[in-house]
Amino acid sequence: MDRCPVVERSVQEKLRKTCPVIVLASQSPNRRKVLENAGIQVITRPQDIWEICGETEPEKVVTSLSSQKMESYLRSPEFNPDLPAVAIDTLVCLDGKLMGKPKDDEDARSMLRSFSGKWHEVYSGMSVYVPKTGRTEVVCDVTRVLFHKLSESDINWYVSTGDPKGAAGAYKIQENGFRLIDAIDGSFSNIIGIPLERLIGILSECN
Repeated sequence: MDRCPVVERSVQEKLRKTCPVIVLASQSPNRRKVLENAGIQVITRPQDIWEICGETEPEKVVTSLSSQKMESYLRSPEFNPDLPAVAIDTLVCLDGKLMGKPKDDEDARSMLRSFSGKWHEVYSGMSVYVPKTGRTEVVCDVTRVLFHKLSESDINWYVSTGDPKGAAGAYKIQENGFRLIDAIDGSFSNIIGIPLERLIGILSECN
């Protein structure tokens, strides 16, 4: 890609009108930034869970973990029943193998080599608490990503940027990661870790 994709202004405006304030049951600075860039007031309520679910299918893993985070928030003394809340878990999947965050630089290099010239999937499980109904809606969004052929110098350069640290799949498309990518099929914001279009859909249907 020649330039980094952006969240469409129309999506940001629709989200801002639908949900001017939201609780984010996560400590992810990337997710917070995506929401704040849309003009939303974000109240961060990180949840400390084990992140173990016993599932193996990507969709079930991410929805189970997002549900655990939301359930933890709903049981906490910080729960505000009058505000919408969202909890999300994101994983990358290549040829059926789940990939989380790299343990170190060499692990990041290994992940990036495996993506070279291939399509992979980014799964985000999202649990949304809707004040009007008092219910939690759980969905999964999937975006496909195609990497171009990476040389060792490409990989070493990218690891040197520091982007892989703390990033599922060892890359951040919203930083320097877009330079490694040929194409995406699906929601760009989902790759960052929060599928805004699905969030808008859930909150709009329940209002």
